[in-house]
Amino acid sequence: MSFFLDSKIALVTGGSRGLGAAIIKCLASHGAKGAAVDRELPSEPAKLPASFIVITGDVKDEASVKAAIEQTAARFGRLDIVIANAGVVPPWSETKDLDLGQWDEVMAINARGVLATIKHAVAPLSETRGSVVVTGSINSVVAHPRQLVYTASKHAVLGILRATALDLGRHGIRVNGIAPGPIATEALVGRIRTRAQSGPSEKDAIAALEAQTALGRLATAEEVANTVAFLASEAASGITGQLLRVDAGMA
Repeated sequence: MSFFLDSKIALVTGGSRGLGAAIIKCLASHGAKGAAVDRELPSEPAKLPASFIVITGDVKDEASVKAAIEQTAARFGRLDIVIANAGVVPPWSETKDLDLGQWDEVMAINARGVLATIKHAVAPLSETRGSVVVTGSINSVVAHPRQLVYTASKHAVLGILRATALDLGRHGIRVNGIAPGPIATEALVGRIRTRAQSGPSEKDAIAALEAQTALGRLATAEEVANTVAFLASEAASGITGQLLRVDAGMA
């Protein structure tokens, strides 16, 4: 079975920056083309491969998700791969201080948005016996202090992954996910810098995270993207309903 994705059409939500952009670059390097979907393009978006178009869409809006999927399938004639990557990380908070409005916002993006993406991808993916990869988190399987909202949303993603894999298997659609540990993306470094104002320095905080891994370093966005490409490819044709941790062996 080939790891290559020549002629495959992919849609990646949250695809204009961070892990989403890294995933698109990796998919393109293996021959895929398709669309990056994002609700707001950054002032300086990552330079995406020429084989990918950019579609404005918001995973909180089911109609917007449906339209983006239909537009991609119409533009390229088919849809083979859907990467439900769009997500948000809220500020850390003690349980007693939680803002339930924040809960609603995070769950709407991280959980409901993933479900909406998969729901509306079923029809085109049934025609190609395609593949879905969702972006979970190490917090899909473990919890950390002051991260209740994010942890709950990513636990929900794991449940969605497992249930949809069972439902969609009869259509030949595989559903898997990735569970990145801390990845030194611009977003993570920004959060560390913010917390450094009242805690450890940026350097010390990153060193502490690295010390928790078997490899003594953080996994990279490229390593996460490679795992996504593997799960989306025919090399993983016998794998569904699985969440793969990409965390450099974090304890």
